Amino acid sequence: MRVVKDAAERKNEILDIAERLFNEKGYSQTTVEDIMKECSIAKGTLYYHFKGKEEILSAMIERQIDRQEETMQRIAEAKQPLYQLAGMSDEVLEKV
Repeated sequence: MRVVKDAAERKNEILDIAERLFNEKGYSQTTVEDIMKECSIAKGTLYYHFKGKEEILSAMIERQIDRQEETMQRIAEAKQPLYQLAGMSDEVLEKV
């Protein structure tokens, strides 16, 4: 059964699944077909959002950079130094 999703939602779903597969299998061992199968989407849907695996990886990196920038902005805007320190330590611990 075909599931219609908002374009941004579908794109993020593809990125989330690709990220998980890259972490589990490695970038080189993960195929576009693996990603399509896990997303339950057709080839045309994947290629509508991305030109290929390289573009998926680039989008993942860009998304992670955006998240880091948002986190750093929130930390920098904290009114008290203790909150800044807590924010930085939380960010580091999430990555461990």
